[in-house]
Amino acid sequence: GCSPVLPFFLCAMYAPICTLEFLYDPIKPCRSVCQRARDGCEPIMRRYNHSWPESLACDDLPVYDRGVCISPEAIVTDLPEARSPLTPLNRFPFSSSEERCRCKKTKPTLSTYLAKNYSYIIHAKVKSVERGSCNEVTTVVEVKDILKSSMPIPLSQVPLLTNSSCQCPPLQPKQDVLIMCYEWRSRLMLLDGCLVEKWKDQLNKRFKRWEQRLQEQKLRTARSKNQNAGRSGRSGAPKPSTKNTNPLAGGPKKAIKIRNGQKEINPKKV
Repeated sequence: GCSPVLPFFLCAMYAPICTLEFLYDPIKPCRSVCQRARDGCEPIMRRYNHSWPESLACDDLPVYDRGVCISPEAIVTDLPEARSPLTPLNRFPFSSSEERCRCKKTKPTLSTYLAKNYSYIIHAKVKSVERGSCNEVTTVVEVKDILKSSMPIPLSQVPLLTNSSCQCPPLQPKQDVLIMCYEWRSRLMLLDGCLVEKWKDQLNKRFKRWEQRLQEQKLRTARSKNQNAGRSGRSGAPKPSTKNTNPLAGGPKKAIKIRNGQKEINPKKV
């Protein structure tokens, strides 16, 4: 075929991945998968006067690290068999081929925090890690404190959802942790690239400093955008015409010749 990911992309678009948590919101393929399929196939399509269909527009699809989507790399195919739905997982990784579940190492630094712009931060204790009928991983945590959130989070047990059959970052039951990640459609996500740290009291103070820097950065960005918009608005306004349309108002005063033999009249003397 024109792209090795095209069959996966089309299947994910027209026969979405199943999961109990997303019965009414099918999991779409990731934008990067669409772009890889489009980049491989569109040149061939153009030879026959066709372009990539608007119904498969890549810009309408989610980005992997900010929402729920599916990619070929996220699927572990050699999982242990005969596992019942919502079976507790006792170890990480979940594949018998351990190299298939490799998580990104995200350093807990200020630069990471500013770049990632996490939407929720909680102090929680891990209660269980479970796998559903479609190999999706759900991490159940007991929320002890809510440090940042754009939606209500109860101080009770809540599920953290993944967009992969691997649990990244890895968590184990009974761990007391600080979790920084994203919200998606009123759900708390646990995604590769999010931050998980063993809880320490000083983390709360460090988070507050980081959040203050993040808000300062957002304020500077907003001011810069407003200034740029003001400049572009002024530069785009039509300039007043400097050309004088009155023939008597500007330029050297010339005498006006009158026909029928009359004398010349100087406009200054009129």
